[in-house]
Amino acid sequence: MNQTKKNLLSIQNLYLDLFVNNQNLPILQDITFSIQEGEILALVGESGCGKSVTSLAITKLLPNNFANYKSGNIYFENQNIFTLSEEELIKLRGKDIAYIFQDPFTSLNPILKIKKQIIESYLLHISPNIREAIEKAEYLLQKVGITEVRERLESYPGQMSGGMLQRICIAMALMCNPKLLIADEPTSALDVTVQSQLIELLLNLKQELKMSILFISHDIGLVGYLADRIAVMYAGQIIELGAKEHVIKTPLHPYTKSLIASVPTIHIARNVPLKIIPGIVPTPNEYPKGCHFSTRCEQVFIKCNEQKPKLQNVQNQSVRCFLYD
Repeated sequence: MNQTKKNLLSIQNLYLDLFVNNQNLPILQDITFSIQEGEILALVGESGCGKSVTSLAITKLLPNNFANYKSGNIYFENQNIFTLSEEELIKLRGKDIAYIFQDPFTSLNPILKIKKQIIESYLLHISPNIREAIEKAEYLLQKVGITEVRERLESYPGQMSGGMLQRICIAMALMCNPKLLIADEPTSALDVTVQSQLIELLLNLKQELKMSILFISHDIGLVGYLADRIAVMYAGQIIELGAKEHVIKTPLHPYTKSLIASVPTIHIARNVPLKIIPGIVPTPNEYPKGCHFSTRCEQVFIKCNEQKPKLQNVQNQSVRCFLYD
């Protein structure tokens, strides 16, 4: 008998503004999704859709004088993030929720040895025992495929390749056995071969450590291989959400359909042009009055320009589109 998995993270109707150039910009609008224990949820969409802001909002990493959480709730293990003190948030970050960012060269301090950086969270959250921390670091570096581990620990970031540094960042994120790993486009700055290796590594670690992963990407073809479920984001909103096989094989939202049609595959004839989505993602101060995708959608009708659609359940998916009213 199948056991129902529990939600590890739940975001409910989140609205968030950022104060930029003396104005409040409505970056996130009505963000709702959950991540279950032991699953990989992919958050996918074009650049500028709000994916990274969403990931930083989960642990309130956005500066208080910059971010205004207007409404909504974020629950981690049934505890409301917005009720936590700064001290409690610091304990949460790096321990129960860890991040891997896009560019390892900017994620790591160039003037500190790898050893000092990788053991920092362990010493802060787990134990002040330096020898114990170094042993854990050596074990994890081997786990992520780093050779000559002790030599690497004594090296500086500038002495290693991007692929090696990203493996080190993954090991660093795992130092405290996080329950949720947030990977923000961790492979986009790497070549295809290294990218494939890191994806396999994340899949293996997820199986072995039983942790949940929020994987952020602009590549719906990549997440179709990696994820259990996919949340498609457009202009500050989740516009489709469902199991990987449903979203990839039977997409409902016109934006999701266009994203999938724009991915090159070996099955496309050489003389058949790829799908191109006209226009660009609107900036937050230019979000349309109605559906955010209405300015680029080929199936737009009058209602789309006048009202904002709600996220609704259709078949086995959730979709934000008036085509399914």
